[in-house]
Amino acid sequence: MPTTIDFQDASNRSTVFVHDGPALRLVRLCGLECALNGAESGPDRTRGLLALETADGSCEADQFQVRDCRSSADRLEVRATQGASGLEWTSTWTLQAASGIWSRRDALANRSGRSVQVQRALLRFPFAPARLEFYAQGSSWAHENQGTWLVLPLGELSLRSQAGRTNQGASPYFFLRASSTDLGLAFHLLPQGDWVIHVDRSHTAGNPDEPFTVLELGLTDARLRLELAPGAALALPEVLIQPVRGGPEDGAAALHRHALERLLPQISSAPLVYNTWFDTFEVLEPARLEAQLAAAKEIGCEVFVVDAGWYGAGSGPWDRQVGDWREKPEAAFRGRMAAFAETVRAAGLGFGLWMEPERFAAASPALQSHPDWFLPAPWGYAYPDLGRPEVRDYLQGEMTRLIETYRLAWMKVDFNMEMGAPADGLSGYYREWYGLLDGLRARFPGTFFEGCASGGMRLDLNALSHFGGHFLSDTVNPLDVLRIGQGALLRLPPGRIARWAVLRRLGRSLPRYSLPLDQAPERVVTPGSAGWEDAFVAEADFVCRAALPGIFGFSGDLAGLSAATRARLRLHAGFYKRWRDFMTGSVAHLLTPVERLTVRSGWVAFQLQAPDGSGPNLVFAYRLDDGASRKCFPLRGLDPQRVYTVTSVDAPEAAAQFSGRELAGTGLPVELASRNSAGVYILQP
Repeated sequence: MPTTIDFQDASNRSTVFVHDGPALRLVRLCGLECALNGAESGPDRTRGLLALETADGSCEADQFQVRDCRSSADRLEVRATQGASGLEWTSTWTLQAASGIWSRRDALANRSGRSVQVQRALLRFPFAPARLEFYAQGSSWAHENQGTWLVLPLGELSLRSQAGRTNQGASPYFFLRASSTDLGLAFHLLPQGDWVIHVDRSHTAGNPDEPFTVLELGLTDARLRLELAPGAALALPEVLIQPVRGGPEDGAAALHRHALERLLPQISSAPLVYNTWFDTFEVLEPARLEAQLAAAKEIGCEVFVVDAGWYGAGSGPWDRQVGDWREKPEAAFRGRMAAFAETVRAAGLGFGLWMEPERFAAASPALQSHPDWFLPAPWGYAYPDLGRPEVRDYLQGEMTRLIETYRLAWMKVDFNMEMGAPADGLSGYYREWYGLLDGLRARFPGTFFEGCASGGMRLDLNALSHFGGHFLSDTVNPLDVLRIGQGALLRLPPGRIARWAVLRRLGRSLPRYSLPLDQAPERVVTPGSAGWEDAFVAEADFVCRAALPGIFGFSGDLAGLSAATRARLRLHAGFYKRWRDFMTGSVAHLLTPVERLTVRSGWVAFQLQAPDGSGPNLVFAYRLDDGASRKCFPLRGLDPQRVYTVTSVDAPEAAAQFSGRELAGTGLPVELASRNSAGVYILQP
């Protein structure tokens, strides 16, 4: 007799499986219908829970025989075999009832006596014929996390990462929603190498306006030729399935809560960092750096990080010296960086260093001495073959040497390259790389490890679990930071994402109407993207506040700023130090719709809150190029019965009180007199 396995989350959304002898089918997922009339009677591609292809051919749903199916109130475990291939498939579904989020973890094991070549192994979610709408994110350098609604009436769509950069090409995220309803599902893929999200709407049950929708996610199937030896097992990337009422932004806080509780390690909050990059880029002059150190100390920075340009005993630009982690003998510190590190510590700051451990230029000593240790990458670079123990030992040894030699309080780990396309889709590489990182973090708990990949080109939930924090994007334009940050919050909690406020003094060179030039206001500029070529005038407060909600830092020419501007930066540094522990563990509510980077008008607002909703809240509001100077933002997750004292950071003497019901209904009133300005508000219950 068929057995129905029914799960209910706290919002009474139902997920239903039917175990019928050797078969298991998914009938409903978080309230959305699957299969066809509750039975597996559609075409092959619209059935089953695994898309598997080997060198021997594809394995359709009815070829897997369920051998064991166990369930409890919040867990389903399935074991099935495919006789012809000798493969065993296990699938474990775990429900977090409070949020309704499912975690799905699948694995393949080779129980035969011969090697099996896996060419496709994706977690499948087959939805019944219906009108659905879709939202996904494209992602490219300095344009990460750019979402759009997709129209796919009939046909197929594939979203993919590119060449080992797990947030390049697309983000590992997909949202679908039943048309004309507010019932949606967000799928969060935790990459282990290159990945694919495939959407198939090419099959109908007679009505071309309502086709089947089959979603398949996991390890890339492009040129995949993964050899599974006898007795070996392959863990497929984890997928989170999140029910969402409303649009994509309505699921952000619940996803953050799940990530903080179930996925990300508990960490100490990050120190306030100054990074040298946006001062003079790779040109490092000790005398100038000492001036920046003094200014960084004055405004309250706690770590001073030397970015790219300090290394390479050969000649050539900084990117052609990567892999040679000896100090430059004729430039930068001329072999005396340890002495500069002591100067930094004597000033009361920790010393930090940039490194790109995975990229090796052709002239690097290790590549010259051991070419067999490396695999080719585009543009004449190579990356380490981490499947070889001696290579892992070498890479770990170099990173350890730098940490110990310079007593690093901070290591910025960058990744500015594309990799090759090995037969296993880089799954083995990433397993070893993350294991190496975890070992270093355990060995050096006093060192903060910051991830970077040309900004956010590898910023995903899995990567974030192996770093203390990760850089958002190489563009530091505050408008870009806000828009890219909005998209990131659909996938990632705010307190683990790093951003910089970058400033340079313009002085009084721009006149103001009706004032003599010597009475014109002091002006500062910030980069228009990832460099100074398109810099623009901005208010220091706005630049800082765009970067504040998360891991806050500075770059640029602090020493050249006026004393008054540095005093404003010191206020923002103090705010970060006061609230960083709270922000590190916070969830974010997006109070305004997510917009693409090119949208420069309107308002943006975020509400940061403790995962359980208790205690204080922080609200960050930004008026962009908008004609209205006042706006109200309905807040989320407040107790309607409580009274909240609301204090503006800019006018603490003018605190006001509102009930939770008022703040959720009418909203928090915010008034900002000028365009491209920001306000920060503290809510205390």
